[in-house]
Amino acid sequence: MYKKKLDNKGQGSAELILITGGLIVIILLVASYMSNITQKTQTTLNNLLKEERDYLINKI
Repeated sequence: MYKKKLDNKGQGSAELILITGGLIVIILLVASYMSNITQKTQTTLNNLLKEERDYLINKI
């Protein structure tokens, strides 16, 4: 029968914690980038709508 080696030094747990931490950091960076893009798009769209509204009001 095959005997499974036990990891007494915690190497596997440490590697798993490092991988999980790295993934969390990557996810937070991507979320920050997406939030920044969304905010810029919203600001640009608001400015465009204000300009068009002012143009139509002045035209009337």
